[in-house]
Amino acid sequence: MPVTSMRVMIVKAVLLLVSILLLGGCAASGRSKAVYLLEQDYQRMSNAELTAYEQELSEELARGSGGGWGGTSLGFGIGSWGSDTGFGLGVNQDLGGGGGSYGSVEMRDRREAVRVEMRHRGLLPPAVETK
Repeated sequence: MPVTSMRVMIVKAVLLLVSILLLGGCAASGRSKAVYLLEQDYQRMSNAELTAYEQELSEELARGSGGGWGGTSLGFGIGSWGSDTGFGLGVNQDLGGGGGSYGSVEMRDRREAVRVEMRHRGLLPPAVETK
């Protein structure tokens, strides 16, 4: 194998590794947002902060990130044909309501607790009971 083609393969392998690390970091960013939201002490927030916090929780649940790698997949492949070599890389994140994602139950429970606190402070009307 010529030295030039060996160098090309090494460069491609390094590029593949760097791409995987970058895309993996991007795909995992939703988890850090969910963890940050769940760590907040909503009972000590001002009324304006509490309202904004409830909105952030709702947006995060709507985005479906809920945390972890639930709903996100990372794939890569390497192939060759004759003297040519190539690779492919992709990240896919499901869109939707986040049903079943790790952490979505905790996020929904937290949002409900925040809404109870908002009702207690008079920021939301009382909940309507259904029979």
